[in-house]
Amino acid sequence: MLLVRLLGALDEGRHSFEGLRERIAQDGPLPSPRSLRRYLSVLADSNFPWFYDRTRGVYRFVDGYSLRALKLDRGEIFGLVALRSLAKSLGGSVGEAVDTLARRVVGSGEGQGAEPSSLSIGMPLPRAQLDERTESVRETIAAAERDRRVVTIEYVDRYGKRSTRDIEPYGLIVGGGRYYCVGYDRMRRARRTFALDGIESARLTARTYQRPAEFDMEKWMSSSISGLMTGDAAHEVVVRFDPRIAKAAVAASSRLDRDVLQGEEGGVDLRLRVADLDELLRWVLGWGGEARLLGPPSALLAMRRLLAEIARHYDGQPT
Repeated sequence: MLLVRLLGALDEGRHSFEGLRERIAQDGPLPSPRSLRRYLSVLADSNFPWFYDRTRGVYRFVDGYSLRALKLDRGEIFGLVALRSLAKSLGGSVGEAVDTLARRVVGSGEGQGAEPSSLSIGMPLPRAQLDERTESVRETIAAAERDRRVVTIEYVDRYGKRSTRDIEPYGLIVGGGRYYCVGYDRMRRARRTFALDGIESARLTARTYQRPAEFDMEKWMSSSISGLMTGDAAHEVVVRFDPRIAKAAVAASSRLDRDVLQGEEGGVDLRLRVADLDELLRWVLGWGGEARLLGPPSALLAMRRLLAEIARHYDGQPT
């Protein structure tokens, strides 16, 4: 948010260093001089051509560069319309902000041969439901991540067990209609994933932390089907898919840590590295009889046990 405000201030081309601090703070706390220099460095590394105009004593973009008059082609407008559709699944103020931004940018590109109003994109994703409390928790955690501050949470897990945790937020995941926080749990001394609707309260502390430089959210999520059962990949399994669903299975697993092996007559074998074996087994069952677990033996044994448990639910039922 601050970087977007800074881009707008640079585009105005009339602010000194102190003026930039006041401009991007708006009604909030002033960023420190060190933080502002870091933000300017981030923009420079991202190839935004700003410079300090010594003659006028202001920070601005080079002549001829502006963000005000965007020229969007059809592909770019299509992408923004897709972004608006995706925003609906985010829910709360996040979804509204993304939708508003996309509308404004699409509007600035109209009249260039594109027809954004004629595009219709459906994304059947579960909408994240955020009540007032959960929205407040999300904002607190987002602020903690931005300022690298430890946050104390009162948490209720899926079994109803309550606990107080000090966590270092690394980021947020939206999945299955819910928001999750990925972070380092100082109590457990390990990285954990917390459902935001399970956090009854969140409070910023004065303690700070450094997010590990090697942490990568995409890599963290790549060991889980849902992106939530995360951790160091501990199981390598092979699943065979019939030709009728091979393309769909490859697409559905594209984010995972995997190898795709072409099989006979259009079928595929997927070698997957996952953190949670139970989650993987349930995913395989979701493909019905057109997917078959090939190994290793420990995974096959776990699948037999799961199938036996499922069969017991139907013992004695009329056929």
